[in-house]
Amino acid sequence: MESLMEMLKAKGLVTTCDLDPRQYAQLRVDALNDAIGYRDKEDGYNCPICKNKGYVARLVENPDGTFSHSVADCKCADTRRSILRMQRSGLKNIIRDYTFDKFQTPEPWQETLKAAAMDYAKNPSGWFALCGQSGCGKTHLCTAICRELLLEGREVVYMLWRDEIGKIKQAARMSEFDGETVELRRILDKYKTAKVLYIDDLFKTGKTAENATQRPTAADINYAFEILNYRYNNPELLTILSTELTEDELLDIDEAIGGRIYERAKAYSIGKDRGKNYRVRNTRRL
Repeated sequence: MESLMEMLKAKGLVTTCDLDPRQYAQLRVDALNDAIGYRDKEDGYNCPICKNKGYVARLVENPDGTFSHSVADCKCADTRRSILRMQRSGLKNIIRDYTFDKFQTPEPWQETLKAAAMDYAKNPSGWFALCGQSGCGKTHLCTAICRELLLEGREVVYMLWRDEIGKIKQAARMSEFDGETVELRRILDKYKTAKVLYIDDLFKTGKTAENATQRPTAADINYAFEILNYRYNNPELLTILSTELTEDELLDIDEAIGGRIYERAKAYSIGKDRGKNYRVRNTRRL
């Protein structure tokens, strides 16, 4: 669309004294909207609407008949906030690095996972889950889905399970101490009501002194159930999750949670096989 400046030049109007008040105010609005920003340097996201400034200007007609302008957040603001939250949680350079093109598929099972993830990203509906073997690319594919949804302008909430369940339990302990549950409800509601939620490494725990994997606590299970059951009952909310647990292991931990995941999700379970762990594939044993 031809800008006001271009139209004025075509008409031979080259000085601001030739403009009426509305045209002059519109000229300032156009100048603000034509300026190039640098927000893409921070998060890798390129917005053609605000040109990476983060805001859009518009003309305002005041009650006294004069004209001015106002600025408002561009609709890319939610997308940028989602990207920065995911980066702060450890997923650096999500737009640049977590692409489907960068997921290599030398084996058929990898092709199957990639095709399923790409299909979900193209036609997002319901839940998507990758379960099983550590180091086989579950986080990469789930994050690639989130990347595509972010580029569409959707807001994605990222929940790195082990970190966030710690914050939830800390908020719960504080509420027991002072009787105030506002912070606990705020955190839980963020994950319960997110239009797109990605839970990374669900039920990830530490090791015991005997190097056995710790079982999730009753609190872990209760909070997971509260979040997932809400989303189960609101199927319009998109849920993406990864876990190192297999289908049977999830059901053993809590059948209600496991059952909801496998009923709602396009779920793929990768059998435990260290040969599928890219992190140790090239290790040389001496």
